[in-house]
Amino acid sequence: MFKKFALLFLATFFLAACATVPKIDPMAYPIDKGPKESPPKVCKSAYDAMLPKVAVVNFTNNSTFDYANVVQAHVQGASQRTAVGGAAVGGVPGAAGVVWGTKEKRQFQRDSEVTQRQINAKLSESVEDGFTDELVNMGGAKVFTRKEMDKIISEQKFQRSGLVDESTLVRLGKFAGVKYIITGSVNNVDLSYKTFESARQGLGKGGSGNWGVDFLGSLTAAGLESQEGWNIGTELTMRILDVETGEVLFSDKVHGKHIIGKIPYPNYDALVGGIKKAASKGLEDARPKLSKWFTVKGYIRQLRTRQDEKERYANLNIGEKVGIKPGTKMIAYTFEEMEDEDPVSGSKKITCNIVKLPVELTVTDQVQAESAWATVEGKPQDLKRVKVGQLVERQPLGGQGFMKKMGY
Repeated sequence: MFKKFALLFLATFFLAACATVPKIDPMAYPIDKGPKESPPKVCKSAYDAMLPKVAVVNFTNNSTFDYANVVQAHVQGASQRTAVGGAAVGGVPGAAGVVWGTKEKRQFQRDSEVTQRQINAKLSESVEDGFTDELVNMGGAKVFTRKEMDKIISEQKFQRSGLVDESTLVRLGKFAGVKYIITGSVNNVDLSYKTFESARQGLGKGGSGNWGVDFLGSLTAAGLESQEGWNIGTELTMRILDVETGEVLFSDKVHGKHIIGKIPYPNYDALVGGIKKAASKGLEDARPKLSKWFTVKGYIRQLRTRQDEKERYANLNIGEKVGIKPGTKMIAYTFEEMEDEDPVSGSKKITCNIVKLPVELTVTDQVQAESAWATVEGKPQDLKRVKVGQLVERQPLGGQGFMKKMGY
């Protein structure tokens, strides 16, 4: 009973934690006729919103993933029990795992060796595809597809297998007319079978007489049970190269995890699918930094204010084409011209001071291809500082959520 309630609580908690998208009818409020932003000439370059061309190429597989050996180690370490003619889940004091008979082990090892070769042949390409999808969905850049890059590679007589050094990648980027090359590697693929039988039994019984203790125990037991089975983890490295200079502008490592379940004999599709999902989750943790590199910005072209002036709504000149989605958070800026004097030379120059306004814009359900409506939230005195013509920029995106980090 406690376990069922704990699982229901977990599901309810995470559903409630999901952000809700504001729903509005902008036509229900009058257009604001207040003053407009007039950015100084020195500040107008801040509005430039050129989407850089980006190519994702040459992710390499540096992992030493050996599926057959890993599973055999788990089988032998779990129990000395022999189950000739089939597979079973075995659990003995201090250990639990997947147990195979002798005939099954031989066949299993032969099939696993074939699977290993297939995975190594396709893993790099699947990660490249996942990264390309991530950038396209994120917006802020024009991404070259593999088909487009393969055409350039063929035309310029590049050999894909030879694209291992960064100077060659930079040369390819110049031929392709891109600004940034994104490359990297799969460093590790980890496969492990996890079971928490003894801990789950101890925590999930209840009956201590203390409702709070029993509930927390059941909650923990439910969480452990959901983690049981084959866990796949991946570690990826990614780098951004500046094609003009060849400089490495950004480098980072990310990790992803996916649980493919308690199936005793994972097939090729289950393994490859699990590796791809784990890699895709890892790529999400690169979003916060990547979204700073590939920003999305526009400006406010209309404001509407509720009659009591407690709520304001902004119409933006950007929408789905550049990755704006319902729920996207935006930042608003105002500008002022400043005269700076060098304290040593005494020389003076005019600079642009960009000020972030203490408000937050949240894109509503009203999103079109090239426009979107957003709510404007903040203190009443700050809401009044928001004007038509002000620059808006997408906030850095978040990484993996808690549930994905747990492997779901």
